[in-house]
Amino acid sequence: MVSQKDLLTLATWMAGDFSNWEQAIENPPFFAHIRVCIRPLPLPLSQEGIWLYSEQAYDYELNRPYRTAILQLLLSGDPQSPIFIENYKIKDTVAYFGASREPEKLRSLQLVDIDKLTGCKMLVKLTPQNSFQGAVEAGKGCMVNRNGQETYLASEFEISETHFSSLDRGYDPSTDERVWGSIAGAFEFKKKTQFQVNFP
Repeated sequence: MVSQKDLLTLATWMAGDFSNWEQAIENPPFFAHIRVCIRPLPLPLSQEGIWLYSEQAYDYELNRPYRTAILQLLLSGDPQSPIFIENYKIKDTVAYFGASREPEKLRSLQLVDIDKLTGCKMLVKLTPQNSFQGAVEAGKGCMVNRNGQETYLASEFEISETHFSSLDRGYDPSTDERVWGSIAGAFEFKKKTQFQVNFP
């Protein structure tokens, strides 16, 4: 039975600064050097679940992330996917660029400053290998505009205490053909820095 303790474990494993440096060096044609930095919000936006701020950026452009999100980790009550992660978009995204490494920027953030992304809930389960696996909810509801084209997101991840594997791809909603995303498999990240998580 998944508990609040497991929720805190997932949040703790997610909270950190991650790099795929080794993968990028081994296979540069397919993998850029990416940094994923996930920081607990200094002031939770509600007493429900655990709130995190996430940035993904190229290593040479850390203060101009190409993807940001507010994540809310919650228990679902569903034995198949006992944890879920709600995804939110900050309305004024640029104002918070770099906040994963400068968390004081996040102190002013409030619920009115974010919008929930419909169809983008991540369903998460604990594996027998002592890791967490997650995937975006079924359907084509999580829409992502990439270079002017509307696509639906297919996303999955696996995370353990020190390792984070992530695969995001976008597909044409009419033809189901891949439009963007890795053709060489998942990005493989190692945790470089751990951040403290305090359960509300």
